[in-house]
Amino acid sequence: MMRWLALFVVMFFNSPLRAENYVIGIEQIDFYPHYDFSQRQQRGYFVDLIQLFSEKTGHQFTFMPLPVKRLYQSSTSEIDLIYPDNPQWQQYYEPGIDKVFSEPVIFTLGSTLVKPEQQHISLEQFRSLAVIHGFVPTKWLTLKNQYKYRMVDVPDVASALGLVLKGRLDGANIEYNVAQHYLRSIAAQDQLVIAEQLPFTQLPFLLSTVKHPQLLAQFDQFLLDNAEQVTALKRKYMLQEQRPAPVARQPANVNEAKLLP
Repeated sequence: MMRWLALFVVMFFNSPLRAENYVIGIEQIDFYPHYDFSQRQQRGYFVDLIQLFSEKTGHQFTFMPLPVKRLYQSSTSEIDLIYPDNPQWQQYYEPGIDKVFSEPVIFTLGSTLVKPEQQHISLEQFRSLAVIHGFVPTKWLTLKNQYKYRMVDVPDVASALGLVLKGRLDGANIEYNVAQHYLRSIAAQDQLVIAEQLPFTQLPFLLSTVKHPQLLAQFDQFLLDNAEQVTALKRKYMLQEQRPAPVARQPANVNEAKLLP
């Protein structure tokens, strides 16, 4: 009898999940190429990744775009999963709520974009930073009392980068891949670079859940089993997960070029 009971327990906990319908809560913003759920759109790397997960498992997923603050207060609502999430985001911590997190879906590059001539600007010299509404630049906030710069709240990526391109602000705190996509769209990809001495973060985006830890375990296994296809999706969307090498400074004029070795 005990042998049959033990066999039942092993079979139960190792059996695949039955195909179900799940709701993924996601930020209602344009964060392309990672994802874009603004203006009734559903596009980007994460959308394709979940579609691939659905094809492999039979699960069906519905996206529920929500304002950022409301999203992270919805762990126990009708939402089954939240994306993106990270246990380091203490501003969204809900007391008494135990979340489970997936393995990294992708690593994001939180960079400070400046004009090429400001590439080596120091914190002592820096005076103004564009920050997209709803995003919390943790590293910049921790330095606020030590240095004399102001943070300007802006509605979107275009506003943030536009103010830097026009010289009205020194820099913009933007995820590198998001910034590159926008700059390519306006043929300005060489006009802003990562500031070498200003805050930079490499942070993973994760899926989280309160209700379905077994589903996240299945998702983690999916990432392992389909690593080549996942990598292909990242290439499709031109996503970089490592900090790019510094842009070589170009000579200001012909005479300067002659002096260089």
